[in-house]
Amino acid sequence: MRSNVANSNALTPECSLLYVFSPSPNDHLYQLQMEQIQERQNLLLGHDVVIAQVFEDRQGHIGSDHLPADGCNGLRRHYHIPTGRFRVLLVGKDDQIKLVADSCVSFEEVVMRVENEPKHEEISLES
Repeated sequence: MRSNVANSNALTPECSLLYVFSPSPNDHLYQLQMEQIQERQNLLLGHDVVIAQVFEDRQGHIGSDHLPADGCNGLRRHYHIPTGRFRVLLVGKDDQIKLVADSCVSFEEVVMRVENEPKHEEISLES
């Protein structure tokens, strides 16, 4: 399903995506979450987790790639994120939602969810 939404699957075909939805980069929860993530960003990449920053009506990012405002709005609609809402959503390599939180999540929680998902080879065999 990710491939139909802002081509995010094309950017990260073998990675889990940690979406951080926020009304704006100035949102307090967003700033706290990104502070936690940036401290361990390389470790998340080591677990094949790419961070997507998705805002309302402005450009965001998926990893180091820019995500245009219309792509951000499309992702917010796709995942039913209400206007003005902060939400963290982890989508696994199998395109299944692994975690949804309306507050900040810990690095350990993300890694635990990622480590419990099937490996890419197992996903391919099940398809």
